[in-house]
Amino acid sequence: MDRLIAWANEKGVKIYDTETEQFITYIDRPKGSPRPDMYRCNLCWENERTLLIGWADSVKIGQVKERSQSATGLPSRYVELGAMYI
Repeated sequence: MDRLIAWANEKGVKIYDTETEQFITYIDRPKGSPRPDMYRCNLCWENERTLLIGWADSVKIGQVKERSQSATGLPSRYVELGAMYI
């Protein structure tokens, strides 16, 4: 999805929507995972709505979803974490 940007630092992953100019989510680095300077986070867009997040020995799969119109004041999209492999 050309409108979404994902990046990671030593604390977690952020996803930003360039069309609405809003952050849509923050995903924490797994608790108890090895130091981030030893194993950097790897991100891969599987398709336009699926982000694969690898931290050392764990993988999280995030699905970008559309929020209902009734949720005012919130970003139009959000990320739902599906499977997590540790």
